[in-house]
Amino acid sequence: MGMCFFNFKRLSLFFAKMLIVNLRFNFMRSRKFLLISSLIASLAVFSSGCAYRADLAQGNFVEQENINKLHYGMSAEQVRFILGTPMLVDPFDNSRWYYVHYFREGWDDPQIKNLIVLFNGATLVDISGDFEKPASFNEPSTDVSKISLDKILKTSSSNAVNDSTETASEE
Repeated sequence: MGMCFFNFKRLSLFFAKMLIVNLRFNFMRSRKFLLISSLIASLAVFSSGCAYRADLAQGNFVEQENINKLHYGMSAEQVRFILGTPMLVDPFDNSRWYYVHYFREGWDDPQIKNLIVLFNGATLVDISGDFEKPASFNEPSTDVSKISLDKILKTSSSNAVNDSTETASEE
């Protein structure tokens, strides 16, 4: 009987210890890996809830500058030329026009501005809403009440032609 070069008992104990140490090390490493990966996954899930929300503007954008041009006694055509087409005309009472502007920026609260234009027949009588009534509103301007829409359009187009010829001559 020959002597065995390897001591199997000792060798098996050595491998058993190495296996236990290696398993503990891999287990700790895998716990750390699982912790980091679950943290990254949860961050990805929770950050996807912060979606982009586009700005939303609807209706008629009316400025105080345009309202300051309104005067008592103007025709409906003149008001439509200055303010644009109304958002809503009361179906039961054509003498009431509504200009509504709705604006929501991202996740902020919406801003809503209203303007109600009242007519008596075809002439402007009153305005109300979220805008200031101009101080000169109740003073009928004879110039404005007598001007027809055609004259306003001709004047604005002739001013545009004069401006373009002046810029062309300056160049």
